[in-house]
Amino acid sequence: MLWNQNIDPTKDLTQKPFILWRPFIAAWEWLVPPTVAHRDRQSPLARWIAAFVILSICTSLLILGIVYARPLKNSYKNMRAGSMVKEARLMMENGQGVNAVMKAQEAYTKAPESEEAIRLNFEYFTMMKRDTALYFYDKLKNLDVLTPADEQLHVRCLLNLGKPKEAAQALEQLMRVEKPSEALIKLAEEVWGQREQNKQLLNVLRSYTLAHPDDKEGALRFAKVQLASGNSTEAGLGMETLWKLASADDAIGLQTLEYIDSLPNLTPEDTTRLIDRLKNHPKADDSHYVHALKREVQQSPGHKKEIVMAATAKYRDKKRDELLPFIRWLVEEGEFRQVLSVLPEDEAKAHPRLLENYLNALTMLQRFDDLERLVNDPKIAEVLDPTTVAMFRAHLAYILKKPAEELRSKLITAKDAAQFNGRYDALLQIARYGEERGHFDIAEDAYRLAIKAAKRASASPRIERDAFTGLIKACLANRSTESLIQASQEAVTRWPDDTNFVENYLYVSLLAGKNIELALRNAVNLLKIQPADNQRKLTVALARWRLRDTQQAVQNLQYIDLNPLTEGQRAVFAAIANSGGFHDEALGVIKAINPKASMLPEEQRCFESVLVKK
Repeated sequence: MLWNQNIDPTKDLTQKPFILWRPFIAAWEWLVPPTVAHRDRQSPLARWIAAFVILSICTSLLILGIVYARPLKNSYKNMRAGSMVKEARLMMENGQGVNAVMKAQEAYTKAPESEEAIRLNFEYFTMMKRDTALYFYDKLKNLDVLTPADEQLHVRCLLNLGKPKEAAQALEQLMRVEKPSEALIKLAEEVWGQREQNKQLLNVLRSYTLAHPDDKEGALRFAKVQLASGNSTEAGLGMETLWKLASADDAIGLQTLEYIDSLPNLTPEDTTRLIDRLKNHPKADDSHYVHALKREVQQSPGHKKEIVMAATAKYRDKKRDELLPFIRWLVEEGEFRQVLSVLPEDEAKAHPRLLENYLNALTMLQRFDDLERLVNDPKIAEVLDPTTVAMFRAHLAYILKKPAEELRSKLITAKDAAQFNGRYDALLQIARYGEERGHFDIAEDAYRLAIKAAKRASASPRIERDAFTGLIKACLANRSTESLIQASQEAVTRWPDDTNFVENYLYVSLLAGKNIELALRNAVNLLKIQPADNQRKLTVALARWRLRDTQQAVQNLQYIDLNPLTEGQRAVFAAIANSGGFHDEALGVIKAINPKASMLPEEQRCFESVLVKK
């Protein structure tokens, strides 16, 4: 009777747990009594079992902690290293090379066994041409995690370290086991070069092609190398292979035709054959047909009118997307009237890219009334993006000879629209347009915005380089020394190995009298590389002059050819010579300079200092 009593008055017997949980709850309460009353009723056996279970669990946790502590710690370190690797790659993409290398080394220090950290350091030290890269390559090899890309990088590393023989051996071993790819072939051309017409590369590729007769991509790569070898026999065999591949109606056949079309010098027979295949290949589209037309006009310039008229008849009833390559070609060929005859205005207004070409044709035909009507048509704003519309309106203001302030206003509107939409290509175009028409301040601002937009969009480095080059020119035209220093410094930070940017930065820094000792050291190092370079001689002379070492500065002026120098640089040359006592010679240089020439303020002061000298 006592055993059936409820010993826990707080427990509601009417509310029972879910039926599947009851056995587990009963077992738990048997081992770990929930109340003192339950503990008093617990048997000695249950107590021993409970103690044993608890001891077993604790022991197991202790053993697991001992066994897995190091792997867990390593796993955490690898995770942190992986995060640092991502940061380093992002820094490198943003042009922060030094910071990226330091972050990569920090990642390796945190996790010496991290595959990602080791590989990243291998990449960076290879890029820096440091023999430490071989240490990281060996680490990857010992971990047995080498990839084909790592093996290619190893070849590049040996090449960078001045070990061409070892690089050739490593490459030959790699090409025996790896399928030749475009990247591998380019690397092989660098390693083996043009020695003996790439004999080693040709032999490796020939062996691969014979062993894999069905690999059309491999055959195409081999044919390309044969044509580039400089050996007439190999080139002839390569051309035969190309035409054999091009005769197929598959994707490789079309790819081969595109490559043949890229070759600059084709025989008349090959050109005729290419035109026919481009027009009739089953997988070819309208862009290939237009390439055939280009080749046809190049081959028979006297029959251009007939070729254009025949193509116009073919494309008269084509749909918009099919029409675009042909319309673009007509604009390139200067056939603006044919554009208007093939493309109705209503059709052009419904397609943005067709509309751009249509507006260009109107511009070249000087149909400015129609151009103004379309550009200001509200429906056009629904088809073209705001940047393009604003650019056309700015150009219209220029060709209609509107007041300069109106052109400036429209250019600024176009620049703002391009900035808002992140259009770095349009910003570059606006910058060049403003530069050509004397609005250098707008050009400078547009170049800076183009650089920022290109970085955000991770655009090609070439875009950034072009923008920096244009920015430096615009700063010179604006006669803004501080802006020029800033632009040159940013360019050097982005491309530290570009000597043009480095020379600009050193020269303008010395003009402004900044970092003279450091600039002198760097200028002297550059001059040692090219002792005959006139601008580098002048930069060293300017640095000596800034340090008041006039005698040494004048010595550096010897044998400088003034012709390659700008008028501002000639003024600096004259000022240095004048301070060394060569007044007549300096005056002769000054008299040859146009007084209205655009110079930086510091160069202008050099010009004036010679004139006031008695």
